[in-house]
Amino acid sequence: MTNNALARREIRLLILLFAVNAIFYLFVIQIGIPDPDGFGISQGLPPSFTARVTVILIGLILALRLIQLMLNPAAAEVEDSKSVSEAVSTKSELGLRNTAGIACALAFAFVLVPVIGYYLASVIMILVLMWVMGEKRWHQNIFQSTVVVGLIWLLFDQVFSIQLPLGRLIGG
Repeated sequence: MTNNALARREIRLLILLFAVNAIFYLFVIQIGIPDPDGFGISQGLPPSFTARVTVILIGLILALRLIQLMLNPAAAEVEDSKSVSEAVSTKSELGLRNTAGIACALAFAFVLVPVIGYYLASVIMILVLMWVMGEKRWHQNIFQSTVVVGLIWLLFDQVFSIQLPLGRLIGG
C-alpha cells in the first residue's frame, strides 16, 4: 500500500474519530454530566469541566495529526511487516499479550488502586504493561512511568484539586 493510500485511510479514520468526539462533546456530555443551575466559578469547577477539557484535547490531537497527514502523506508510514513479525511472532503471542494487558488493567482497577492507591498502582501498571508489550529497558520504563504519573498528579491534585484514591495502606 502506498503512502498516499495509507494517508487517505488514516485521514478518513481521523475524520470519523473527530465526528464521534464532537458528538460526545455536544450531546453525551450535555445529557450525561449536567452542571447545576447557577453554578459559578467561585464554587469551583463544574462537574462537566474535566470531560470537556479531555474532549477538547482529543480534538486538538486529532486535528494536529490530520494537518500533518494532509501536509505530508509520508507521515502515514507504518512499520514494515518484518518488524511487526519480529515483535510478535505468532497470533497466539499477540492474544497472550492482549490477555495479559487486560488482566493488568483489571488488577489495577480492582486490587492495586483500592490497596496501594492510584499513583503507586499507576506506576506499577505502566511498568507491567510496557514489559508485556515488549519494552525491556527498565531504566527507561521507570522514568517514563514516573513522569506520566507525576504529570497526572500535577494536573489532578495541584491544578484541579481532585485527590485521586490513596488506598487503604497509604490513605488509611
